[in-house]
Order: sequence, then C-alpha cells, then structure tokens
Amino acid sequence: MPRTYSTRSASHSTESSSNTPWFIGSLLIFGPVLFKLTSPPPKKPQEKIQPVVTETVIEPVEPPVATPKIQKPYVLIGAGTASFAAAQAIKEKQPDANVIIIGNEEYAPYMRPPLSKELWFSEDPEVAKTLVFKDWQGTERNTIYQDVSHYEVIEDASGSDLQTDKIKLLLNKQVAKLNVEDHTITLADGSKIYYNKVLLATGGAPKSLPGQDGKSDKVTTFRTVNDFKKLDQIAKDGAHIAVVGGGFLGSELAVALAKRGEKEKLTVTQVFPEEGNMANVFPSYLTKWTTTRVRKLGVDVQTDSAIKDIKTDENNKVVLDLGNDKQVVADHVVVAVGIEPRVDLARDAGLEIDEKRAGVVVNAELEARTDVFAAGDMVSFHDVQLGRRRIEHHDHAVLSGRHAGENMVGGAKPYKHQSMFWSDLGPEIGYEAVGLVDAQLSTVSVWAKATAKDTPAAAAGTEAESPRSAPNAGPAGETTKAVASTNPFKDEKFGKGLVFYVREKQIVGLLLFNVFGKVQEARDIIDAGYTTEQIDGLLKKFNLHEDSH
Repeated sequence: MPRTYSTRSASHSTESSSNTPWFIGSLLIFGPVLFKLTSPPPKKPQEKIQPVVTETVIEPVEPPVATPKIQKPYVLIGAGTASFAAAQAIKEKQPDANVIIIGNEEYAPYMRPPLSKELWFSEDPEVAKTLVFKDWQGTERNTIYQDVSHYEVIEDASGSDLQTDKIKLLLNKQVAKLNVEDHTITLADGSKIYYNKVLLATGGAPKSLPGQDGKSDKVTTFRTVNDFKKLDQIAKDGAHIAVVGGGFLGSELAVALAKRGEKEKLTVTQVFPEEGNMANVFPSYLTKWTTTRVRKLGVDVQTDSAIKDIKTDENNKVVLDLGNDKQVVADHVVVAVGIEPRVDLARDAGLEIDEKRAGVVVNAELEARTDVFAAGDMVSFHDVQLGRRRIEHHDHAVLSGRHAGENMVGGAKPYKHQSMFWSDLGPEIGYEAVGLVDAQLSTVSVWAKATAKDTPAAAAGTEAESPRSAPNAGPAGETTKAVASTNPFKDEKFGKGLVFYVREKQIVGLLLFNVFGKVQEARDIIDAGYTTEQIDGLLKKFNLHEDSH
C-alpha cells in the first residue's frame, strides 16, 4: 500500500516565495527613512566654559544688636518711705524691672522722723541745706535715703519707656487719675503711663486748724523738708514760736525747738486740749510725769487749752484765742495735730475705703484690686491678732512698703508684721511701742530706776535691725556703743518701765519707756496672745531691774 505524505499546496508555496523579495526591497528602501524619522534629534555639541577667577573681599559683618524690650513699669505713687522700700524690694527680686517713683515734691525719698528730732540738735548752721545730721550716738546720716544721682530722673510720662537699670524718679508731679481697668495712671498734665502693677503710697496731708486759711505766712503745718527749712529760718533771734498739738510730733517739735532756743533765745509754747503730753497714748500718771519733764526742758506747756480762733494783731503777731480771756501771742504758729490719709485717688478709682479709719482697704497681701497695691499711712489692713488697723509710723511704712514690693513681683505672702513706733523727747527720754497703745485701754505697769544706759543716746544701736534705721540699713548685727555720762533720772520714780495695754485680759500693746533693744520680745508677746495673768513671768524677758540700783 503506497505511503501517504501530507505536503503544502503548490499554490501557497509559490505565493510566499514571490513576496519575500518585495519585503526585503521595502526594508532596504524605506528603513533608513523610518529610522531617521523616529530617531531623537542629535545633541548639539556643548561649548567648553572656561572658569572665571575673581578676587572676592569679604567685609566683616557685626552681629545685630538685640534691642531689649521695655517692660511695662511698676509705678509707685508717692515718693516717701513706703515707695522707697517697695522699689528696693522690687529691684532685689527683679533687677531688670522698670520701676518709677512719682512724687509731688522736689526731693528724692527721705525719712520724716529726723525733721522733728535730730536735725534740730545739729551744731551745723547749714543743716537745713545739707539735711545731714548725727543720731544720738554721733553717727552721721542723711535725711534723704540716697542721692538723686542714684536714680534715673525723668521729666515726664514719656520717660517711662526709657531703658535704664536705675530706679526712675518723676518729681514735682501730681497723679490725677488711676484707671484700674485700663492699667493707666494719668498725671495732672493729662499724660498717661501704662503700668504693669501700681502701688498707692500717697501718705497723708497734715490737718489744719479752723481759721488757719489765709495766714500761711504766720501759721504753718509741719510734715515736709520744706516745712523744716521754713521753720529753721523762723526759729532764730529770740522768736516766740507756738506749737499746737500734744501728740508725738507736737511734743517732739516743742522739745527740739526748746533745745534750739538755748542758742537762739527762743520762747517755745506748746498748746493742746488734753491734760498733758501724749495723753491719747500714755496712762494718766505717765502723761503728767512726761509733761513735767517737757516743762523742765524749757517748754511752756499750756494743757487743757482748745483754740477758739486765730487772728493777727496790729504788730503782725499771731494770736491764739484759748477762751476765758486766755490767749497766746507768738511770732509763728506750727500746727501738728495729725494727718488725713490721702485716699481721694483711690476713692475716685472705685477702691474700697475704710470710712472708720479713713484708709484704703487691702487684703492680706496688701492688694486693693488686681495689680493695685497699697502701703504706708493710708492703708487699712487686717492684723491677725488685733483686727483691722491703720498705722502712721515709720516702721510700718518701711515694712509694708517692702512687703508690697515683694508681692508685686509675684509673691503671695500675707502681711503679718507687728509694727512698732518710737518717739524721743531729746536724747534723754525715749520710748518704743508695739501693738495697740491707747490711753482708753486698761494698763498694767512695772517701773524701775533708770541707769546711765537707759536713754536713747546710749541705747539707740542695740537692736540687730534697728527700727530707727533706713529701709536699706546695713547688715544685721552691726551695732555701736555709747554710754551717757550721767543718769538724768537718778531720783525719778518713772526712770524706765513697761506699760502693758490690755483688752479683755489679753495683752494687745506694750510701751517700752526708756527700755531699748526689746522690740522683738514685745512683738512675740502680742503675737502669742498672752494675758495679764502671765505678766510676772514675762518680765524676765526685759531684765528691767538689772543694774537699776
């Protein structure tokens, strides 16, 4: 059987063979054209860049100086002791703080106590110009805390933005308005200062007598450096000066003028309605004894004498009408009957006023409103032991000012300082007191004979932190010694002693009469709330009878 083989048809083989030459021809003809059309364009030959060498001079560039941002200021209204103490405290806590003290006088902050005490005992005829005095120990001091050169004195409100490390001082300016919502104070000229926090330390204005208006050339008050300078010029050449007021200031001033009178042959009369000197503070027996001492120092003390009228006579003398055909005729009258706290600025700003005590009400941190603090004479504050109080003494101004300053920088400490005061009737009679010292209260007294060491002159420097020092006093513990050569109270019944003031059996005040260096012990007694039954045990704290024989 023949094999069968499968093969392509003859017609297909022939067609393939006939197309092959055509395909190869087309490829040969059209290939180059297609390659050229689909190929990317040829790259252009790059030009060879020759490097250019240049000489570059690099100038030194100083780094930009950072301009410090001026902080919104701490504004202290009033240029007295409280503001000075507050400014010092703020700078200690925040050295770069912008602090401005605004005062309505021409002087940098100064202390008031020497104006009625040591300045009058100076031997320097130029004391009214220099304001330099020697304390009872003979240490030379200046009434002005620090020279104006230590401050940055600015002329107006625009100086609040001045960059300086110093405390700024704006003098002879009156603050007309405080806006606690806008954080601004407005000066009398209409300019404004935007504050960070503000301190009200406006103090008080001296009270005047009925009929005093229009007689400023013959009848003056006494509170400022200019008042001292004016009286210094009057207290000469045998002048007769009448001092109205029997309290701290009036009694100090009367004694001081009597001392000046030894050289200038002055006549000094003191007039007041109470039964004796310090009658609103001392128990009756001590008031009478003190009045006797003041008279021995050369003052004609007219007790129980209320002034009915003031007039001038044909000789241009001032006449004080005391009623019952009694009068005092003098060349000049000095009125020293207390102060009225300056609270108008606070009242107009909507701050709370203690109408009973006439002070600005503050909380425990001495803050009256948010960012508004107050210190010094015009503050009504709460004493934890003794209740709400207002105090007009140097020690309180120092400590409340400092405390407010610390809290303004961010502190939150309550003010618990138990304030003291002191008064000297010359270098031989002095007393210090703590707490409520009021003749209306019951008293318990303990007395001893005084020694030569029991005088202000001998003992003024015995306290580690003397209340008689400036707010920026030297390191604690620095003391000096001075001993009186004689004992002025050798035969006196009330040479030195303690008077405990009592309210409902609790000791609320303590008077240290010619007893010095024991203020802290007195503070501790009041703060502890001791009662009259414990007085005998407390006496050992004071060594009252030591060396008294």
